Amino acid sequence: MNRKKQLFIIYIITLLCAMGMGAAAYGNENIGYLPPQPKDIRVMVSKPTISLPIFLNNNVIQSIEMKLNGSVVAAKYDERLQAIVHIPKESLRAGSYKVDLAVAFKGWTKTFNQSWQFSVSENAVAVLPAATEEQKQVLEYVNQYRKFMGLQELRLNDSLNAAALAHANYMALNKQITHEQLANAKGFTGAKPWDRVGAFGYGGSLVSENLSSGNRNYRESIDGLVDAPYHRLVWLNPFLTDLGYGMKDRYYTYKFGGGKTEKDKLMVYPMENQTDVNTAWSGNESPNPLRFHNKKQNVGYPITLSYFTDKNISKITIDKAVLTNSRGSTLNTFLNTPGKDQWLQDSVILIPSSPLTAKEKHTVTIKGKIEFDDKTSEIIDKTWSFTTAATPADVNKWISRTNYEDIGGHWAQKDIMDLEKRGIFTPKTGSYFRPNDKITRAEFAEFIVKALGLETKGYEGLLKDVRTTTNKSLYIEAAYRAGIIRGTGNGNFEPGRLITREEISVMVIRAFEKKGNKELIKNLPELSFADKGAISGWAAQDIRAAGKLGIIRGRTGNRFVPKDNATRAEAATMMKRLLEKL
Repeated sequence: MNRKKQLFIIYIITLLCAMGMGAAAYGNENIGYLPPQPKDIRVMVSKPTISLPIFLNNNVIQSIEMKLNGSVVAAKYDERLQAIVHIPKESLRAGSYKVDLAVAFKGWTKTFNQSWQFSVSENAVAVLPAATEEQKQVLEYVNQYRKFMGLQELRLNDSLNAAALAHANYMALNKQITHEQLANAKGFTGAKPWDRVGAFGYGGSLVSENLSSGNRNYRESIDGLVDAPYHRLVWLNPFLTDLGYGMKDRYYTYKFGGGKTEKDKLMVYPMENQTDVNTAWSGNESPNPLRFHNKKQNVGYPITLSYFTDKNISKITIDKAVLTNSRGSTLNTFLNTPGKDQWLQDSVILIPSSPLTAKEKHTVTIKGKIEFDDKTSEIIDKTWSFTTAATPADVNKWISRTNYEDIGGHWAQKDIMDLEKRGIFTPKTGSYFRPNDKITRAEFAEFIVKALGLETKGYEGLLKDVRTTTNKSLYIEAAYRAGIIRGTGNGNFEPGRLITREEISVMVIRAFEKKGNKELIKNLPELSFADKGAISGWAAQDIRAAGKLGIIRGRTGNRFVPKDNATRAEAATMMKRLLEKL
C-alpha cells in the first residue's frame, strides 16, 4: 500500500509532562501528586475508579479520609497504581459528585487536602464489555514484542479497551487522526487522553496513548509504531502494565497504563545481538525526530537508548554516540537528546543519515551521564551490536521463528508456537518440543498454571507424593490450591504418570470454571462419541462441557478414546482452545 497514507502520531503523558505535577511539603519532606481521576468530566461507567496519583517519596501515610458527596467512603493507597483509590461497590446514580480527600502523613502537622468534581452519565454502564477476540490477538502480538524485549507482559484492561475503542470511533466519525477531542464533535468522550481513560474508569498514575492510521491490520500498525523512535519508547517502558486497544475504519488507538514501581532499567533498541533489523526508516512519524536535521526521510533504522527510573531526570549529557559497521568504519548519524528535543525525557535517539547495509553487523557505543533532581547521577557506558536483515522479507523474522526444531509441518505447529511465545510452553529437551510424546500429569499442571497466570509459592507439601525434588512440584501445588487438580486418592497425585484424555478434559473445565463464563456450560448436550460408554462417570459431565465449548474433539471414527494418553501436541491444542474461550 501507499506508505504516505499511513501516519503515526504520539502523545505520551508522564509524571512531568502535560498533566501538570503538583507538590506538597512540610519541613524537609515532600510528596508529588498528579491530577485526580475522574475530574471535571462525565464518566461512562457507574463504578469508576476514583483516584489521586500520589508519590510518597519515602513518606508514610497515617490515615486516609475520602468523602463522596459528603459521605465517607473506603479508600486505600494502591502500591501498583501509586494512587489513593476508591472503587464504589454499588453503581453511582447519574448526576454530579464531589470528592473531598484528606491524607495524614507521619511527622506532618498538616493534612494534605484535595477536592474535585465529576459527573456520571445517564448512559453509564456498570460492567464494561469483555475483551474482543481482536483485542486478545493484539495483546498476544504486543506481548511477543515485550517478551522479546525482556519486559513484563502487558495485560488487557477493560477501561483502557473501552477508552481506546471510543477514541478510534471518534477519529473515524470525524475522519481525523488526533489526540485532542472537541466537545462539540461527534463521539466526544474527553478532551485529552488522560480525560478519556478517566471517563471509562481507569485510575493509573502513568498513561500513554499511541495512534496510527491507514495500516492494513494491527500487526502492520504495531510494527510501524515500534519502528518510529518516539512511539517505540512507550513499548519499551517497563513501568507500563496495562493495555487497551481499539480500531475503527483503520484508525488505531493504543492506550497504556501503569505506575513507576519497577527498578531502574536501561533499555536499548535494536536489542543487543538482535538480528533481521530493518536497514532503513521512512521518517513517517509526527512529530518527526528528523525536524532538527537536514534530511526528512530515507534514513537508516533509528537506534534508541532509554533509562527508565522512578526518579526525576534533570539532565542527560551525551559525550559519545557512535555507530560503526562490520569493518569498523564510523557511519554518519543524527543525535536527538532531551536537551534539544522536547519530546524526550529519559531517552536519546541516534538515526543513521543513510540506510544501513543489508546483512551486516553494526555496533553502537553511547557514553554520557544522567543527572537527577535529587543530585545523584548515573554513568552511561553502553556498547552493543545488532545485525541487519538480508532482504526486506527477513525484517523482524524473529516474530515467526520458534525455539523448537521438531514442530515444522506438524499439525499443531501454530498452536505450539502461539503458546511458546506467550511463555506457556517450554521444551522437553534442549530445543525439542517432542509434540508426539505423551504428556505427564505434572507437565500438564505446569502448562495450565502458566496459561491461567496462577501464582506459584514456596513448597508446602500439599500432596504426599509431590516432594521438593518432584519435577514441576510448585506448579502442581499451585494447580491444587486453585482446585484444578484434586489428586488421585489417599493424598497422592501421581505426577509422573501419563495423563489420559478424560483427565485432561476434567482439568481443562475446572480451569474454565475458574476464569470463564459458567453460563456457557449450562444445558449440556449428550455425548455423541461412538465410544461414549468407555468414558468414566466422574469425567462425563466435564467432557460434555469441553465438547460444547469446542475444546475437545474426537479422533478417527468419532471416537474419544478417554483412557488413551494425550500427546503434548493434543495438550497444546486443547490449551489454545481453552484460552480462546476465557
